[in-house]
Amino acid sequence: MTSHIDKIVITGGPCAGKTKALAAIIQFCQNIGRHPVIIPEVATDLITSGLNPADPLFQELVVRKIQFEEQLRIDAARAGHFPAPPVLIYDRGYNDCLAYTDEASFEAALLSNGLNRVQARDTYTGVIFLDSAAEGAEPFYTLSNNTARSETLEQARALNLRTKHAWSGTPHFKVIPNRPGVGFDEKITECLQALARFLGVPIPLEYERKFKIESFDASLLPAHAVPITIIQTYLIGQTGTVERVRARGQGSSFLYFNTIKVRQPDGGAHELDGLIAQHDYQAFLLRRDVTRLPVQKTRYCFLHENHYCELDVFHGHLEGLVLLEIEVHDMSEAVSVPPHLGHYTEMTDDGRYANYHLALPESKW
Repeated sequence: MTSHIDKIVITGGPCAGKTKALAAIIQFCQNIGRHPVIIPEVATDLITSGLNPADPLFQELVVRKIQFEEQLRIDAARAGHFPAPPVLIYDRGYNDCLAYTDEASFEAALLSNGLNRVQARDTYTGVIFLDSAAEGAEPFYTLSNNTARSETLEQARALNLRTKHAWSGTPHFKVIPNRPGVGFDEKITECLQALARFLGVPIPLEYERKFKIESFDASLLPAHAVPITIIQTYLIGQTGTVERVRARGQGSSFLYFNTIKVRQPDGGAHELDGLIAQHDYQAFLLRRDVTRLPVQKTRYCFLHENHYCELDVFHGHLEGLVLLEIEVHDMSEAVSVPPHLGHYTEMTDDGRYANYHLALPESKW
């Protein structure tokens, strides 16, 4: 019987190459001994069956059908009906609805199906976003492969951005842009590299550049920035590893994670990250490392120049500290810190600004 099931969302703007990416993903999963289980694009299925996307209940039906298709496959996986460990591949997920409706209507659609914003956004192993050809690859923009689409180039660019922003806040997010002089095959390769990192093939690797922000003003954050509450507690674990549990949510809705991490000399990290139940989270806290305090922070998630940015405003014993982390493909990649955030200093190689060190009561920053 399968316990943990990896869940990957493939999304993007109009004419982003999602169909070809899905074909490559299916083959990749089979090559590594995993069984790809596809959850098809629900909105397109409903539109082609005659439903009007302008209907006030349309997004509620999209959420309901995704939920039904998902549960059907999870039940089959847990019953052992697949020939290899499955990976659920979503051709768009719940949060794609947010690109087509307002936040209140989206939350109402979720609530009517027993979901909240955190459950809809944060339970995935990873989300891969492919930029529309309308954004940097205009000669290749076409709608001939999807009869449910009718966007002009400008409409496609706007929808691309709204969809990208709709996923801000999800824990593991990779944007695949159209790079000048780089062909579509390379775009697919980058997509598969992101998938491999999410699935831990051969090991999960994470690269980040870290910056300390001075005189932070939250009003200067982009409008699409999503605030996330995080409480991170370190545990007594095995020698050579750093283990923690994390409560992560918005408002009164929280999810809980257990992470085991081993840092590497090149700046990367081996990381095993798993969703856990609330009662397991409480049990893990019994192994709390009493020499370290919980790290409490508000994390603002947003996009800047196709990089996923996480800006942490710390509380408690770290009140006043603000750190920005920007995910990169490798540590040599050039990044641009959003200029409106003000003065900053890079702290990527300064161990004092690692969360594990910041948890120390006597931490000086």
